[in-house]
Amino acid sequence: MFAALFVCHIDVPKAVKYLESQPSTYSRRVQIVSTSKEEGAPPIQSDDVVEIILHLEQSFKLWISNELRQTNPIQIDGHPVNKPSLIIEDLFNGGVSLTCKDVHGLPIVAWWLMTAASLAIFTEHVGNENEIGILADLARLHTESAENLLDKASELYLQNVSDRLVCVPGLPAIHEWELQPHYVPFVAPFMVSMISRLVNFMKHVDTLLCGTTFEMEPTSAASLLATFTNPIKSFFIGPPVDLVSTHELDPSSPVTQFLDRAYSEKGANSVVYVAFGTTWFPPSTSMSHVMAVIDEIPKAGFRLVFAISSENAKLYKPWIDQHIETGNAIFPEWTNQTAVLEHPAIHYFLSHGGWNSTTEALVRGVPMIFWPVSADQPINAIQIADTHDCGFELLQVRDGPAKSTAYRKDTRIEIVGTDEAVREEMSKVMELSKGPRGHHQRRNIRALGEVISRSLGPGGSADVGLEEFGKALGLATSD
Repeated sequence: MFAALFVCHIDVPKAVKYLESQPSTYSRRVQIVSTSKEEGAPPIQSDDVVEIILHLEQSFKLWISNELRQTNPIQIDGHPVNKPSLIIEDLFNGGVSLTCKDVHGLPIVAWWLMTAASLAIFTEHVGNENEIGILADLARLHTESAENLLDKASELYLQNVSDRLVCVPGLPAIHEWELQPHYVPFVAPFMVSMISRLVNFMKHVDTLLCGTTFEMEPTSAASLLATFTNPIKSFFIGPPVDLVSTHELDPSSPVTQFLDRAYSEKGANSVVYVAFGTTWFPPSTSMSHVMAVIDEIPKAGFRLVFAISSENAKLYKPWIDQHIETGNAIFPEWTNQTAVLEHPAIHYFLSHGGWNSTTEALVRGVPMIFWPVSADQPINAIQIADTHDCGFELLQVRDGPAKSTAYRKDTRIEIVGTDEAVREEMSKVMELSKGPRGHHQRRNIRALGEVISRSLGPGGSADVGLEEFGKALGLATSD
């Protein structure tokens, strides 16, 4: 089997770099493609996700049309690479391939790369005109008017989001406004488009791949199947995570030397690793909260590695320099995250809690401190920190409508939101992480990580799910 991985042009370098790190057995059978300037609309440089997805629609239509016109298949290792016969699309795109199905006529499989619970948020609470809640309100706005959509979506969100309890099978109930712990202006307009596209996409497919381990969230996964408006065959194939880092730490790098020195001087579990990725760094209005949280790490006797790759990280340089001068901190622009998480010096991982980062920590047995911003992150935080007790979630850092109350275990927790409240919360988290609660969380996450790792191995649930998917496509023989 051969695969063409169609990606947005701005992600091509990242995709190429990752593919090059894989064994040639796999990499030789995968081709990374993206529309060039000669083939169609010029590539865009934009942070507007909706614009990028619309560009993908145009680009994909041009590419698939060209592929299906090919008459002379290329050869790889003596095997012909025929025309595409199946499309597997990231469900988050909302049907890029669906808009040109009249051109290609190929079967389409939806692929949700996150948890079943994060998808259930949409399938449970959006879908018919009688649904209530902010997600349904935003979805309806898409059908009403496109004029001044940015302003209307933001205004609607701020007016309508409430303390209504959102209930997803398998998870504790939370307030509606907790789905976006930080008010990020572009999220509401994006959700207007994305929710409608996602729901429509699910109406036109009959097969779903879900990037989760069934044993990790059995109730959410099982209930998900009952929420679709049409019968959908679902395969739970596990998260797309490397169980072993594709690159070892460079012994000469400052990060490696810092970790080795901490391990030598302070022992195992002596360094907190902090990384929010490039997209979901806390908003600029929260920089004082970021510094308050970070300050508590060395106060608790730990050292820290803070990877700052986002252009949105507007931290005071004198503050950074002061931490560096103490010898207790390092602030690299980039780290080999999986290799860092494998280092024995790592204590906890402070993260926004995206599914990729979360699973990288899970399979390496590193407990987490969640600071979710938006998207699937709040659900991941609830699921991993609350349901499985594999970490903590910071609540006092919230802003916007979420700076009100958090609903936890039938109790409403007041969000004060001051720097002092943030310091107090982080100080408590650090203290708990050093004691029996921290030891318990480390055991929990190692056990949960082992469940995920086993599921991805031969005969595991994810491996079986992928095999069953292959059988459904006629790519694997039935017993």
